Amino acid sequence: MARTKQTARKSTGGKAPRKSAVFYAYAARKQAAAKQQGKQEITEAELEAAAPVNVNYDVSYESSFYAHHFAAQPTTVDLFRPSFSVATTVNPLENGAQTRERWLSVNFNSCLDGPGVRTYRSQLHLVITLDISGSMSDRFEGEPGKTKLQIAQQSLLTLLKQLGPNDALGIVLFNSVATVLQPIEKISSMDKKQLEEKILKLRANGGTAITRAIEAASNLYNNEADAKGLKDDNNLISRRIFFLTDMEVSHDDGQTFLERIRRNAQDRTIWSTVVGVGLDLGAEVIQSVSRTIGCNYCNVRSARTFDELMNSEFHYTVTPIGFNIEIALSGERYKLEQGYGSPEVHQLQDPVEVRSSIKLITEFPSPMNDKNEVRGGCLLFRIIDTKIADDTTEKFKINTSWDTISGIRQTDEQEFEFSNTIGSFTHSGIQKAILLTRYTAFMKRYLKLRQASATPEIIDEYQSMRRQFPRLVEYFKNEMTVLNDESLNEEEFKHLLDIAQQDDIPLNESLVLPPPVVTTTAVAAATTTVTNNPVTVERKTLPSLDTLPRRDLQTLAKRHSIKGNLKTEDLLTKLTDTLANKPTTSKTDGTDDVCCICLTNNSSVILLPCAHQCLCNDCATKQEDELQKCPICRQDILHGTTAAVKRQRTI
Repeated sequence: MARTKQTARKSTGGKAPRKSAVFYAYAARKQAAAKQQGKQEITEAELEAAAPVNVNYDVSYESSFYAHHFAAQPTTVDLFRPSFSVATTVNPLENGAQTRERWLSVNFNSCLDGPGVRTYRSQLHLVITLDISGSMSDRFEGEPGKTKLQIAQQSLLTLLKQLGPNDALGIVLFNSVATVLQPIEKISSMDKKQLEEKILKLRANGGTAITRAIEAASNLYNNEADAKGLKDDNNLISRRIFFLTDMEVSHDDGQTFLERIRRNAQDRTIWSTVVGVGLDLGAEVIQSVSRTIGCNYCNVRSARTFDELMNSEFHYTVTPIGFNIEIALSGERYKLEQGYGSPEVHQLQDPVEVRSSIKLITEFPSPMNDKNEVRGGCLLFRIIDTKIADDTTEKFKINTSWDTISGIRQTDEQEFEFSNTIGSFTHSGIQKAILLTRYTAFMKRYLKLRQASATPEIIDEYQSMRRQFPRLVEYFKNEMTVLNDESLNEEEFKHLLDIAQQDDIPLNESLVLPPPVVTTTAVAAATTTVTNNPVTVERKTLPSLDTLPRRDLQTLAKRHSIKGNLKTEDLLTKLTDTLANKPTTSKTDGTDDVCCICLTNNSSVILLPCAHQCLCNDCATKQEDELQKCPICRQDILHGTTAAVKRQRTI
């Protein structure tokens, strides 16, 4: 996918989500102009019909994914390595009989992920194209007293520090016309101080002619006089135009601009990055740019995210690692349905097309945290299992092919098998992706219904979703506890609580309390490798068998084909022996012995009554007061009657 470095909007305080910032800036100016001319107030419908860009809601799969880090397979050798994970779940928001679901997640890992990009990034010839039109004088959201242009100027100065002495830089300014502020020149021979002074003197005014801007920027690459002898005859030199704009352009100008981006990429190997300043880029821009080879887009809505893009994430944004990627599933049983995480894979048509393969245009490396998790970069697919009613599973192969940056075609083949165990995940990355997908799908529809016209059908659906809302909050908090990811609390969970409060949706007090903090010392790197070395663990139960009332012991005995009329002492002995020798299942094949919370220690605690073994003793002890449901099957966990007993009985 063309990397969608799209930042997620923080909680809106429970208010209905705003449409794109550019729409409201446009609407405000139109209303003000109408008032000055003594005309009637323009209706919202009229404004939407005449708006120069499409409208997006704040909640999107791309922004939800990019706000978080996902488990990865770190590599210090491969420039491009596909990695996959599988999961089997049911939808916790469904009523009645729940249908088994299959999922497949895709990550493309690289030696350029994390700090590697600063070591291996190729030489860059960059042209910054800065919007200085009148709309750039609008205030930047969340930055009192600062305009979009002022924030862009600060970020541009930050970007200058990211370029090495052998990189080259040119700068084009545009409003109604395009002006070359800085011809392409090597950083080592550039007067940086003088350039910084020129940048800081810029003022916003005039209209927006973005087609003239891309023409002027493109011409810098083929004008030897302006390029000062930097004619590019080395295909390992990356050539990229970086657009900083609020995209307040006319429809025709925008269409010509997007077509020129495509022609530059296909005919001249000049790639583009479009940065939406203080807004959500329109759907047409997102779809077109993300499907153009070597190109990407991002939205920045605050000075912090702008600085992050130009500072810590700049090198990832300008460094592609693979092109023309194709992923194909072998066999007839499993098919790809809806995709999430990028406009390239998310289908807008209804019904959704069922596919055996997908094609992605470009991949980029990803930032990495100290747990070897990458930010964003995860694609999730719902899988159609044509034999879902069967209790059997079949192995299947995933074949991946791609072009390297040198144009060499490479291939990879991996084999997988879905588990029939509900709630099985290869690793925490796919579990997090599924959680975010469910959250985003629900919130997109809920927020749209909340501000839709009140027809009987809309009201019925809205009220139904209000009743489901507490279940979504409970599910999200339980998953957040298992995943031990504070960013889920800061982003989506607080948004859920804000909406519930604003819409007077009653929630249990336990759901409103802050999630428990789980401290871990290490997080294992995600892997699909199956190890055959047996590890002996001491199994325990939660709760301890000797704290359960006889009625619960009899229920457990019936599950394991043990006579329930035995004496309590005999029941305990029989159950202890049965659970100690019975094979248990945790997450999925290959990772059954790993605790699903810390992903480090061996799982050793059997949850009752479902008998899933998915927690280590340390995590079970820390979570005992908070853990209400099994992380695997979501069944309620039994509770003992002897409060004084905190440690589990050894079996």
